[in-house]
Amino acid sequence: MINEKEVTAYVTIPDCFMQGCSEDIVIFRADGGNHFTDYGIYEGMFLIFDRKKNFKKGRLSCYTNTTGDDRPKYKVSDKDIDGYEHFGRLVLTLRNYEV
Repeated sequence: MINEKEVTAYVTIPDCFMQGCSEDIVIFRADGGNHFTDYGIYEGMFLIFDRKKNFKKGRLSCYTNTTGDDRPKYKVSDKDIDGYEHFGRLVLTLRNYEV
């Protein structure tokens, strides 16, 4: 469960982008190494994860640190990570273009 103190913004996304997704969506911004150029994901992009979608081989997912150690709380990967629990599968990316 997400701690509401961690929520920094609420975002409205058009329904047409979210067809086939549940209402349990989490959005992160790719930074600090959470970018995967092989998947077309770069620093600053918004990564939208569906918490109800299970891990699927070859697809990026978000993982949360379950050990409480000094490693980052959240990581993105296309495979399981020791000490991290699957949090949700990537369903949409948005590029932020600033002028």
